[in-house]
Amino acid sequence: MASQRLASIILLLSLFTISSSHPDNGGIAVYWGQDGREGDLVTACNSGKYKIVLLAFLNKFGAGRTPAWNFAGHCDNGAWKKCTELEPEIKQCQAKGIRVLLSIGGAPDYSSYSLSSPEDAKEVANYLYENFLSGQYGPLGSVALDGIDFDIEVTEDHWDDLARELDFFRRTTGRYFYLSAAPQCPIPIYYLGKAIATKLFDYIFVQFYNNPSCSYVSGTNALLNSWDKWVDLVPSNNSLFVGLPAASSAGNGFIPAEVLNGQVLPHAKQASNYEGVMLWDRYRDVQNGYSDKIHSNVIKSKLPASVGSVSDGIYQSVYKA
Repeated sequence: MASQRLASIILLLSLFTISSSHPDNGGIAVYWGQDGREGDLVTACNSGKYKIVLLAFLNKFGAGRTPAWNFAGHCDNGAWKKCTELEPEIKQCQAKGIRVLLSIGGAPDYSSYSLSSPEDAKEVANYLYENFLSGQYGPLGSVALDGIDFDIEVTEDHWDDLARELDFFRRTTGRYFYLSAAPQCPIPIYYLGKAIATKLFDYIFVQFYNNPSCSYVSGTNALLNSWDKWVDLVPSNNSLFVGLPAASSAGNGFIPAEVLNGQVLPHAKQASNYEGVMLWDRYRDVQNGYSDKIHSNVIKSKLPASVGSVSDGIYQSVYKA
């Protein structure tokens, strides 16, 4: 009897893996938090445009630094609002099914972060889990964010250790959360090569901008050739996003919506692990209306409603078992 039950659990797990590798219909991920003129978080989530919102940034941590964050004019750092007041906004977004992740790192001109050792990576992972992922009271209130995003632009050292330490928490605490990375498009990979090699990242937001050799600056073919290399490089269970500036002012390599819709996305969507488009950033998207122009083309082919219900049923069976 016990062996039959074990066999059933193994079968359910295998089915769940198949059904949930890419169970949703894709969408747009956006960075929020680097311009006070972009509007509040709830407005971004209520727009209906985004499936993932990345809070940018926790920009000071590691190597003995006291952790600090910078959400532009939204909260703390002289703003009238405390960042703990983001708690109800974050929870409203999550209630809508939008995944809210904390992005760590950012441009080195405005940040101070690094990891000095595997032990340092473990300390930072503990801090991230306790303050942003556990539901305990922290800098953003009593929230359990949906994951951590690595937007790392300094040094290669120990980001793989940090990914492993965070993965340990999601494997041992009973609460799964997501790990994402936002590497620049050149290969070999700058800064995050060792981390991505761990295969622990659910989402890979490849930045196809500010790097002429693999962005639209050098033409559509250069970008698509780079995309194909990323498809070959990244494990099939890691979801790939085409990372783009939401306006010409947001980065070097802006793609007109008609080119993205007509040439880039039809090619990108041929990859089994294509998951959507990442935009930098919410403010430029508000100004340019870029997501409005591309949203219907970003999503994947419509999935039957039964797929989601079957996946949920399998999950519940596995959980009870």
